[in-house]
Amino acid sequence: MQKHNSFTNKLKKQLLTINSFIESYFDKFNKIKFKSIKISLSKSNRVVLAIGISVILALSYLTIPTFFNENLIQASIKNQIQKKYNIKVKFNESINYRIFPKPHFVSNNLSLIGKESEIGLVEDFRIYISNSKFFSFNNVEIKNLVFNKTDFEIYRDDFLFFYNLLKTEPNENKIVFKNSNLFFKDDKDEVLFINKIFNNTYYYDSQNLQNILEAKNEIFNIPFKLIVKNDKFNKKTFINFDSNKIRLDIENVINYDKDVKDGELDLVFINKNTSFNYEIKKNSFTFSSKEQKNNYDGIIDFKPFYLNVNFNYEGLSSKNLFNDDSIIIDIIKSEIFNNKNLNASINLIVKDITNIVELNNLILKTEIDEGNFNFSDSSILWKDDLKIIINDGLLSFDGDEINLIGKFTFEFIDINNFYRYFQLQKNYRKKIEKIELDFVYNFNKKYMKFDNPKIDNKNDAKLEEFISSFNSGKNKILNKITFKNFVNDFFTAYSG
Repeated sequence: MQKHNSFTNKLKKQLLTINSFIESYFDKFNKIKFKSIKISLSKSNRVVLAIGISVILALSYLTIPTFFNENLIQASIKNQIQKKYNIKVKFNESINYRIFPKPHFVSNNLSLIGKESEIGLVEDFRIYISNSKFFSFNNVEIKNLVFNKTDFEIYRDDFLFFYNLLKTEPNENKIVFKNSNLFFKDDKDEVLFINKIFNNTYYYDSQNLQNILEAKNEIFNIPFKLIVKNDKFNKKTFINFDSNKIRLDIENVINYDKDVKDGELDLVFINKNTSFNYEIKKNSFTFSSKEQKNNYDGIIDFKPFYLNVNFNYEGLSSKNLFNDDSIIIDIIKSEIFNNKNLNASINLIVKDITNIVELNNLILKTEIDEGNFNFSDSSILWKDDLKIIINDGLLSFDGDEINLIGKFTFEFIDINNFYRYFQLQKNYRKKIEKIELDFVYNFNKKYMKFDNPKIDNKNDAKLEEFISSFNSGKNKILNKITFKNFVNDFFTAYSG
């Protein structure tokens, strides 16, 4: 009995010990769980607090414009623009504040003022401001200026506006003109040309101590890139002009420490290098090349605008003149001279046509009058036997097609040598002094049509029948072989 009680007491003690262990375990578990909840709640509070602060800051940021005085801001910006960049502006509408992508002000229909009057109207003007004085409210500091969609109406004296942008004092800011148009007018208020501005950026290069203009523009349907560097200390301007469309690359240095500005220009034209000296006066620009053999010279008068230039070549391939990739065709297609206010006289003299041994002494006279091309009185020699003259030569533009329309006059110097060269049968060799033919040459399709043939000022029915047959045929393209056949058939028809 005693043993039984002893066993029972031991068992109760063990059960109590196990029970105490279990209670202790769950007590510890509850404490750990409670601490975990506290920690979790603490982290959630931090996130909520951070979000709350961010919202408050954002709302405060958005309310910043309410602290600005519009009149004071406009006056401050206007004064800073004139003081820093010598640009006069006039606000025609209210100024607005924008946050993205970075703090700036916006104004629409801003006027740019030249010496006395408005020279440009800016549809979208943006003024970026310094972060260091952002919260100074009415005492902001301007940084970059962006003039977007500006229409300039410029006269000759107004170019001083752009020139002054290359003389601004050293700074870290940029002035950008983009998506704009420049209408250059003469004294009669007529538009001489339109220059499209895709992106022009003015800035100061602190390393080389130069004011820089980087421009992407288009004029007369010719896109070009322009880089201008102004070295105020040495009074020199470096210019680089590049246009892939007309294969023209120009590098130029101007010395402007004298009243009459002069310089030297390096030019790559049709993959050929050339250099010339020039002189700029008040109303004219004169130039002359350095080369002795292939040389050129000319003058450009500004009032009124007139270009006169003479090119003299010892030798030149006809491919450089009339092929699809020739510079003349490129210039004609570009419509660079298709301007009613543009007048020019361009004379090209070539002693030898290098790829056609029979042709020599080309004199190509081009008169451009209000956008019309006239090639009259141009001539070329066939060996020493025949002089070919173009009369009434005009360019015609019909859609994308370009036609040269005019009259050929063939004046024979030695017709017997001419007959011998083409091996014409003796019974067809008539004594002839002059042949006249109206013609149309299509540059796109490279074919020739003739009309109204005359021999020594007389019509001939058989010749007219031959010409009509030639025009209706497929073989209207004149290469060396077809030309020889055409000549033989022409004289055979006349003598038949």
